[in-house]
Amino acid sequence: MEEELDLYAIWQVIVKRWKLIVLLPILAALASLLVSIFLITPQYTASTTLMLTRPTDTSQILYQDIQVSRQLVNTYREIIHSRRVLEVAIANRSLPYSVIELREKVDVQAVRDTELITVDVTDPDPHLARDIANELASAFMTEITEIMQIENVSVVDEAVLPEAPVSPRVKMNVAVAFVVGLMAAFGIAFLIEYLDRTIKDPEEAQKLLEIPVIGVVPAVEGQNLFTMEDPRSPASEAFRSLRTNIQYSSVDKPIKKILVAGANPSCGKSTITANLGVTMAQSGGAVLLIDADLRRPTLHKFFETKSEPGLTNLIFKEDIEPARVLRKTEHEKLYLMPSGPIPPYPAELLASERMKKLIEYFAERFDYIIFDSPPIIAVTDAAILSRLVDGTLLVLDYGRVRKEEAAGALDQLARVQANVIGAVINAVPQNSSHYDYHYYYYYGSSSDSPRKSRRKLKQRKKSMEIAES
Repeated sequence: MEEELDLYAIWQVIVKRWKLIVLLPILAALASLLVSIFLITPQYTASTTLMLTRPTDTSQILYQDIQVSRQLVNTYREIIHSRRVLEVAIANRSLPYSVIELREKVDVQAVRDTELITVDVTDPDPHLARDIANELASAFMTEITEIMQIENVSVVDEAVLPEAPVSPRVKMNVAVAFVVGLMAAFGIAFLIEYLDRTIKDPEEAQKLLEIPVIGVVPAVEGQNLFTMEDPRSPASEAFRSLRTNIQYSSVDKPIKKILVAGANPSCGKSTITANLGVTMAQSGGAVLLIDADLRRPTLHKFFETKSEPGLTNLIFKEDIEPARVLRKTEHEKLYLMPSGPIPPYPAELLASERMKKLIEYFAERFDYIIFDSPPIIAVTDAAILSRLVDGTLLVLDYGRVRKEEAAGALDQLARVQANVIGAVINAVPQNSSHYDYHYYYYYGSSSDSPRKSRRKLKQRKKSMEIAES
């Protein structure tokens, strides 16, 4: 099972970084093609083959003569590379090269277990490569006669005009660049994944924070109140699952007052608050949404209403009627209390006795009260509110909230002894493996395997649906 999960995790990295994995090798191959065609000068190689023999007479060649010739091959190979032979070739052909430059162009190889020597000359000019190879053979045969006082070298094959360059090997270069680019793409993809300190995996988040992940909400483009606009969508189903998990999160004390708090700014906590409120109201309970984010309130925008009068008006003016600050929404059992005017000291207002009395007042009149709040790591407002509610829901923005931020937010809640009922991972890509209800293994035993936990969860959900119907 471990191996299966690891292979699936690898596949998810590939799917996630497929653009990098596809584009990098293609770009590497294209770059190699352009460099090979436009920047690298084509090189042509011409070859001539020489043979060494020592005939004793015109009718037979003795074995010992062949052995002597083979032993001389290496010696002759070095002589061809010698300054004496190269200078003769340069002088005879008026070559535009020095001895050192010409030596770099000449490759002399002895054919194993034979008396053959091949002389390869590489040059950008195919005609010049052919002429140099033939001239070297001629110069060597002349000089070896003077040096060794014998004529035992003959030309087997003269150099001919090369038809195609030997370098650059465009197809080979492109293929190698593509393979290297592909390997680099995989390496970079997994390195990025390894260095990624953001939260994505619900199981990893649960192990890190030691709280249950009771909701995984998919990313939805262009809609805020999708639970109201499209109640049959997968995102709406995710909120119904979240609602059920919240209702069963406490046995001894029902969770009526819920704080939705985000670990970092722009994590989607207001979206979670609004859609959770809609889902709670759809189950038949009277729900009040309170925008307690007195710094950057947004809930009134979701329901297209004014932000004043609101919560701060109730806190400042005790004689104001509570009904004046409530907004009825499209759903008959869902009400909204906007923030009201933004005060200079929000934390002091939220910690006031008046705030506590207001919460008690509305708790008697609504089945659920859901609070929206500022980010935990930014200000103390959420920590203050967490002491006034039955449970706190921690919102983690998929791929944006760092593990350190999530742990720091949870630590701040722990300091005030907040009851954190669980975490919600928000804006999960719908093509991600993490967007899967099977990850809600909150009710399964921690010792169970993931597959067994998922099976138990399915059975538990089915029994819940039967009970609700």
